[in-house]
Amino acid sequence: MIKDILKAIFPRMLLKKAFSVYNRLKIETIDKIFFPEYVVSEADFLVYRKGYPFRENKVSLDDIANEEVQFYMKNWYDWTQEEFILEFNKPCYIEPDHGWAIVPPRNLLYYSLGISRTGFLRKPGLLKFWRRSKVISVSKAISLRDSGEENYLHFYNDVLTKLFFLKSSSIDFDSVPLIISKKLWEKQYFQYYLDNNAEIKSLHWLIQDDEFVRCESSVFCKALTHRKDFFTQIFTPLYKPGNFNKRIFISRSKGRLRHIKNSDEVESMLIKYGFETVDADHLSTAEQIDAFANAGIIVGVHGAGLTNLMFRNGSCKILEIFPYPEEGYLPFHYIMLAKMKGFFYDGLIGERNKTQFSDGFLVDPIRLEVSLKRLL
Repeated sequence: MIKDILKAIFPRMLLKKAFSVYNRLKIETIDKIFFPEYVVSEADFLVYRKGYPFRENKVSLDDIANEEVQFYMKNWYDWTQEEFILEFNKPCYIEPDHGWAIVPPRNLLYYSLGISRTGFLRKPGLLKFWRRSKVISVSKAISLRDSGEENYLHFYNDVLTKLFFLKSSSIDFDSVPLIISKKLWEKQYFQYYLDNNAEIKSLHWLIQDDEFVRCESSVFCKALTHRKDFFTQIFTPLYKPGNFNKRIFISRSKGRLRHIKNSDEVESMLIKYGFETVDADHLSTAEQIDAFANAGIIVGVHGAGLTNLMFRNGSCKILEIFPYPEEGYLPFHYIMLAKMKGFFYDGLIGERNKTQFSDGFLVDPIRLEVSLKRLL
């Protein structure tokens, strides 16, 4: 109720910035008192390493014509990420809101989530944990809960990859309950995936709603992001043949924080060059696969809809449109996917909205046309 009132009074971008500041301060103060970290040593891991996702995917930036995009992307070469499988043989509770593992009396197991040390991820509610009126008890479980689990890209990249990572490490999960959030379970794309992969569908799913799951023993894991070997296995059951080379523009509605403010102007130009506008939010999973299997050129606003480039086999060209990088970096997800598929990739950075704290961003039609001509 309070959130709804605030959203009605203040701009969404202002609320987002305010929450970010508040949550970072809370993480450094109150959270450390309420939920101190449960320390795990490297010797407790079945698998542990630090990898370099950009280097290991051999992401080349040589063909990126936009020098500004190339500059930002170079920063990812030195970025490291943990890859691990942890078999935790002490009792813990998986809380329902985010999937944190809590070791009694109230210690947080940070390795229960893949990107647990970010400034935006909320900690559990202490009172809710103390009360925990609903509890399911199991002897052993594998947690597939993760940050961003309800996002289309992160479902493939951060949830499904856990299964293929465990399998590649000879970890048996056929008879062990797999904890998944009810919100993710009910996503249309999750059910579509299960319907097209009988082996995954037949696993022992424990669908977590508002109850805590008490585990005597549990397994947590995180694969290095965007591993080509796992993505190939994940997407192969969904592939459909594509016989056309359509030009597709992935838009985002103005109800989203990240959208093009002057979208009418942008779409008019793209229509001139033969592009069809689609909003992935309005398509079923099957419709998205059909559309993008036939896409020879994809122009899209940075967002989960660009995940669909994985359904294109054969040659393809990608132009990703970014909002202005307020935090000083550009996200890496879709250049990595494009390079994984062997596609040509370029990017274009938009401009700040002229109204302070207003959502959305602007795209210069002249600069966009220059980028389009390079693609065509």
